[in-house]
Amino acid sequence: MSEDRPDLADRRFDVGVIGAGSAAEALVRELDGSGLAIVVFEPHLVGGECPFLACMPSKAMLHDASSGTSWAEMVERRDTIVEHRDDSAHAEELVELGATLVRQRAQIVGPGVVRANGLDVQVRHLVIATGSTENSLDIDGIDTCSDLVWTSDDALSTTEQPERLLIVGAGVIGAECSFIYSGFGAEVTLVHPGDRVMDRTAPGVSNVLSASLDRAGVNVRCGERAVSIRRDGDCAVVTLSGGEQLTVDRVLVAIGRHANTVSLGLETIGVDGSEPLPLEPSGRVRSEGSLWAIGDVSGHGQYTHLANHHARVVADHLVGTQTRGYDDVTQVGCVFSKPPIIEVGPSWSDLQGDDDVVASGLDLGDFPRATTDELEDGHLWLAARRSTGCLVAASGIGPKFDELVHAIVFAVDGAIPVARLQMSMQPFPTIGEILGPILRDLHAQLTAP
Repeated sequence: MSEDRPDLADRRFDVGVIGAGSAAEALVRELDGSGLAIVVFEPHLVGGECPFLACMPSKAMLHDASSGTSWAEMVERRDTIVEHRDDSAHAEELVELGATLVRQRAQIVGPGVVRANGLDVQVRHLVIATGSTENSLDIDGIDTCSDLVWTSDDALSTTEQPERLLIVGAGVIGAECSFIYSGFGAEVTLVHPGDRVMDRTAPGVSNVLSASLDRAGVNVRCGERAVSIRRDGDCAVVTLSGGEQLTVDRVLVAIGRHANTVSLGLETIGVDGSEPLPLEPSGRVRSEGSLWAIGDVSGHGQYTHLANHHARVVADHLVGTQTRGYDDVTQVGCVFSKPPIIEVGPSWSDLQGDDDVVASGLDLGDFPRATTDELEDGHLWLAARRSTGCLVAASGIGPKFDELVHAIVFAVDGAIPVARLQMSMQPFPTIGEILGPILRDLHAQLTAP
């Protein structure tokens, strides 16, 4: 059932879900056939950000930016792919799976009690799937230029084509949008306070990304930050920490996201919504009643595939074996820069200073496929643990690496010893040949006296 003002009086549900993004959709699918009565509350887009304002439009725009498509053609194709941000199909799927969809804001008012549309709804299990929100840029003058400052939602849904774009932040969104807008002819400046772009990745990855951004015409300014902004007609004038002033048409703020936990009423069940959720490995939140968190709001990463994993884990605890955990598979992510970046397991930054870890890396240019196909350069870094003899992490950038990543994920999740992996054969000439010498070097380090 889906209504703007549904009749919820005297209704009791087994599972209540606040938020109807990717994580919630995956949970409803996982619970299909369980016989549980499910109610989902969502005042905005059913399906969340990924299909409408994030993953799907960004990949369409990246494709068109590198294929000679005009801006107008891109906008038309992108908006068709995102169904013009019409969530009807997503809403219909939830209803077809048996969920009651309430297009209202919901708030927790006590253990197992959610208030929506002025009515209290009883639920046995409550799942928070409210996603995350962009961090704001707190600098002088920004309140006077709000129409000139973009979030990632704006950048990935706009019909405007700026000639000059300043991007603040060199993470996932900053990198992808740099390639998108430079690909459509904009003069792009990327400002980042750290000493290198994507600075949690291996240095070799940052180096290749910086070179690629430079070839794309992006002016990368590491070690600088925006300190103030003022309006000059229809433009923004941004002052950097070094004193330089940049005049641009739009400013894209891409400095990360934070979990949507404030104003949910969590304090009524003993949880401080202004702090990270006290989460158990099962996804259960330590609180009064049965409370769970899936997707971005959990604080355990911000990928759609990770949200889907969370849904599988929580469904297992609600109707399954009650054995799954958020950490029972390795985390993996791709950034669809040019070329794509992969991250598997803990980041390069996280593993620094860990004496149990050995690591090795190589550039892709040393391999025949890079020569035959005139590929952009790349770099792959792998890490293994002495205590287990198995791979623990990877950080890489290179053509087709977004497909190569699957082999690495299987090796990590399968806990296959490096001693065995380094014996494996890679077909010639393929991108995967880069794995062989890195694995053999890791094996030598692991077996060294």
